[in-house]
Amino acid sequence: MRKLNSKHVAIVAALCLVSSSALAGGRPDGSSRDWFGFISGGYAFADGKLGDIVDDDWTIGGGAMYWPSEWPVGISIEAAWVDFDFSNAALNALNDAIDADPNNSGSVTGGGAQTWQLGVNGTWSLGEASANGFYLTGGVGWYHVDASLTQDGLVYYPPVCSPWYWWCLPGGVGPGTFLVGSETSDNFGWNLGLGYSFRTSSGQVFVEAKYVQIQTSNENSEYIPLTIGFRW
Repeated sequence: MRKLNSKHVAIVAALCLVSSSALAGGRPDGSSRDWFGFISGGYAFADGKLGDIVDDDWTIGGGAMYWPSEWPVGISIEAAWVDFDFSNAALNALNDAIDADPNNSGSVTGGGAQTWQLGVNGTWSLGEASANGFYLTGGVGWYHVDASLTQDGLVYYPPVCSPWYWWCLPGGVGPGTFLVGSETSDNFGWNLGLGYSFRTSSGQVFVEAKYVQIQTSNENSEYIPLTIGFRW
């Protein structure tokens, strides 16, 4: 799959802002309320060096927003999850390296990297805060990255017996997956993005694109989640 270039996203976002700056969104309706909830889901496009080793994949998130009606900026606490699978090209390169090393043997057949995020974001309406229009968002957070490599093979399954019905499911050998390597890390990260929101009868629907950078060791990890969500 063709990777989305973050520079192209930034150019498109800037054009949208210039051409539509009169429309300002971000804050849901309900001037008597200060707190709002939200959920979102979409697709995360791996960028930079990360895009060379993983495929694009799904992301989900949600949280709470504090935005008094007299404020031009809202503050959100957000949790999000992204699950990237290692690409076939990356797995093939790793297996070639294993084959070329006389001190190693075996192979890897799968794996990926999961990212859990807990962050604080600001949301700024491009004008008077309202439910319809464009807005900017950005913030910082903690990112827990869990990467693993797996190998397909035969696995022994022990018998399973019921203590109530006096019968057992026989065990045996069948296809399964072995964990052959893993690594976890906790990292600082930041994000910056653009969104568009519009009012519905029960809340607010929004579409949002962000650039996310995680300060992982050796090389930063970058990706662009494109999501659609609902605030209420």
